[in-house]
Amino acid sequence: MSMQRLNNPSQLPQGVVEGYQQQNYNMAAARVGLDTTNPFDNGTTVTVPVGGVVEVNGVMYRITSQWSQTKPNANTAYWIVVVPSADGSTATFALVTRPGVWNPQRQGCYFTNNAQGHNNRRTLNWVSRGTLANIPTGNGGAYSRATKINRDIISLARGWHFVRLESGAGGGNGGNGVGGIGGSAGNGGVANNRLAADMIFFADKPFYNIKVGGSGQNGTAGSTSGNQGSGTVRSGGGGSGSGEESVFDGLSTGMVPPGNGGNGGGSNARPGGMGGRAGNDGHINGGRAGTFLGGGGGGGISDDSGEIEVNPVLGGNGGDGGQSQAEGTAGGSCNIFLLGN
Repeated sequence: MSMQRLNNPSQLPQGVVEGYQQQNYNMAAARVGLDTTNPFDNGTTVTVPVGGVVEVNGVMYRITSQWSQTKPNANTAYWIVVVPSADGSTATFALVTRPGVWNPQRQGCYFTNNAQGHNNRRTLNWVSRGTLANIPTGNGGAYSRATKINRDIISLARGWHFVRLESGAGGGNGGNGVGGIGGSAGNGGVANNRLAADMIFFADKPFYNIKVGGSGQNGTAGSTSGNQGSGTVRSGGGGSGSGEESVFDGLSTGMVPPGNGGNGGGSNARPGGMGGRAGNDGHINGGRAGTFLGGGGGGGISDDSGEIEVNPVLGGNGGDGGQSQAEGTAGGSCNIFLLGN
C-alpha cells in the first residue's frame, strides 16, 4: 500500500475522539513544508518582518518580532536558516551562503552533515539579491550543454539551482591592411567575444526550455595585389560574424554583434578603402557582408606612381554570422548546478 485516504472528521457523537484525531492528521498533513514568511533585501540588509509562520521538523514557529541582519557582503546571495533554541520553544534566523538540500518528506530544504554548522535545520524558501558565493565551474552536475541547439527540453530535481549561460562567440574586428612594399593584408576578425548570464532559481516546474547559441564564422583575410605604382597594396580583413544568444527559460545572454571590417592599405599617400561596419560591405570594392554578418574588409588602392589611374583591390569577405549561417569553430554553453549545503 503506497497511499491512504485522509478521511474527514466524523460528526457522529460516538466519533468525537476519532473525529478530533482525524482532524489533527489532516492539519498536520496540510502544514508540512509550510512557509508564509516574507523576507526582503534592501541591498545591504536582510529582514524578516513580523507575521507569517514556518514549519521546521514538524514544529510551527510564528514570527512575533522583526529580525534584521546586515549582509556580510552586499553583492553576495544569502539564504536564511531557522535556528531553534536549545529547548525548541523559540527560534531565530541566520544568513548562509548555500541552501539546505531539498527533502521530499519534509517538503523543505534542510542541512545535512552539519553543513555550515546547521545540521538538520531548514532554510526558508527565499534567497537575497547578489552573486552566488564560490560559483561552480566546469560542466554542470544537473545539466551541461556546449554545442549549438535551438531547443532542448529538460526536467530538473526539485530544489535550488544555479545556471550559467554563455552566448556563441562573435564580434571580432578585421585587421587593417598595410600598404607599400613589405606591407601586409589585414587578418580576418576572430569570433572570440561572448556574453554571459547567471541566475539562481528554485526548480519547481515540470520542464525547462534551453537554447544554446552558435558562434559566428571568422572573417576572411584581406587580399593582396601585385606591385603597382609605388608598391604593393593590401586589403583589410573582414569582421567576424555575430555570436548567437543562449537562453534558459527566459534568461538570455543577448547576441554578440558582428565585427567590423578592417581598412584597406593604400599606396603613394593614397589611403585604402574603409572597412565595412557590421553587416555592410567594405568601401572601394570591399568584401561581402550582410545581415548578422561581419563587415567586409576595405579594398587597397594603387595610384600607378601618382597618375590619375586608380586600381582598386578587393577587400576580405565578412565572416558569416552564427544566427543565419553555419556556425564557426566554437559555440555557447549552458551549465546548471544543483545547490544544497
